[in-house]
Amino acid sequence: MANIVAVAGTSHSPMLGMEPAKMWALRAEHDKSNTELYDTDGVIRPYAEIAERAGDRYLDELAPDVWDRKFNQAHADIKRLAADLVSLDLDAVVIVGDDQDELFNHRNLPSIAVYHGEEMTTHHPVEMGLGPQIIEVQRHLGMDGETYPADAKLGRHIIESLVDQGFDISSSDSTAPDTGFGHAFAWVAGRLLKGHTIPSVPILLNTYFKPNQPTPARCYDLGVGLRKAVEALPGDARVAVVASGGLSHFVVDAELDRTLLDAMGEHDAATLRSLPAHRLDSGTSEIRNWITVAGAGGHLATKWVDYLPAYRTPAGTGVGLAFGLWA
Repeated sequence: MANIVAVAGTSHSPMLGMEPAKMWALRAEHDKSNTELYDTDGVIRPYAEIAERAGDRYLDELAPDVWDRKFNQAHADIKRLAADLVSLDLDAVVIVGDDQDELFNHRNLPSIAVYHGEEMTTHHPVEMGLGPQIIEVQRHLGMDGETYPADAKLGRHIIESLVDQGFDISSSDSTAPDTGFGHAFAWVAGRLLKGHTIPSVPILLNTYFKPNQPTPARCYDLGVGLRKAVEALPGDARVAVVASGGLSHFVVDAELDRTLLDAMGEHDAATLRSLPAHRLDSGTSEIRNWITVAGAGGHLATKWVDYLPAYRTPAGTGVGLAFGLWA
C-alpha cells in the first residue's frame, strides 16, 4: 500500500522574502495604520489600542540584531526542511494550504477543495498595496506564474476516498485563464522544493473567510481521513503532506503557537481538535492547515521543530514562524 512517510509544516511569510531592514520595517509601518487587527483573544482592535495594552513588552524583540538572527535562522530551517523532504525519495507531496481570492471568491467559496489536475500553475505576484517591493518579495516566495506537475491520479483517489468517508469535498481539475494557485502552494512548489520535480496534490481549506471555515476538529479529522485515503491507494507510493502557512499573525500569539506544536509532538488529538476557533482568524487561521497535517501524521515521530516568534512592532505584530518535520 502507499504510505505517508512524512508530514511537515512551514511558514511562508513575506517577512521571509527580504532582509528585515527592508521588509520587516515596511510591514511594521503598514501594521501601525491598521484599524482592524485580530488580537490574541480573537477580538478586533486598532493597532494603537493593542500597542497600549502591550506596553514595553516587545521592545527588546525589535533590535536589528534580533531581527537578523531570526531571519537567518528561518532560512536555515527552510534549507534543512527542503533537504529532508528531498532525501525521502517522495513520489508525491500533498500541500495543505488556503486560498485567498486567488482561485475562489465569495461567489464560490468551498470549505474544503481537492485539486486533481495534471499540472499546477502558480499565481503571478500582485502589488497588494504595499509598494513595488512586494512584487520582488512574492517572487522570492515562489509566486512566479510557473507550472509544476500535479498528481491527478492521487488527487482523484483522495477525493473519492474522502467522499466515501463522509466528507463533502469540492473538486477542481483545472484553473481559469489568468489565474493560479496562491502563495500557500507557490511557496512549497516554487520555493521550498524549487528544482525538484515532485508531483503535488493541492488541498485548499477556507481558513480565512466566514461563514464556512472548517472547525479545528473537522481539520484534524480531515487529516486522519487523508491518511486512510493514501493508505488505500494501490502500490507503494511514498507521500509527504506539507502544511503551508501560519503560525499566528498578524498579532503574534506565542502561547497558541506553542500549544499547537506541543500537541503535534505529543499526538494530542484532543487538544488539536479543541483549539479555540475564535482565535483562528485572519492570518492565524492558517493554523488549520497544521491541524490537518497533524491528523495525517499521527503515526510519525517528531524529527525536529523550530519556532521563531518574529515581532516587528511594539504591539507584538509580526508572525510566529515555524518549521518542522515528522517522519
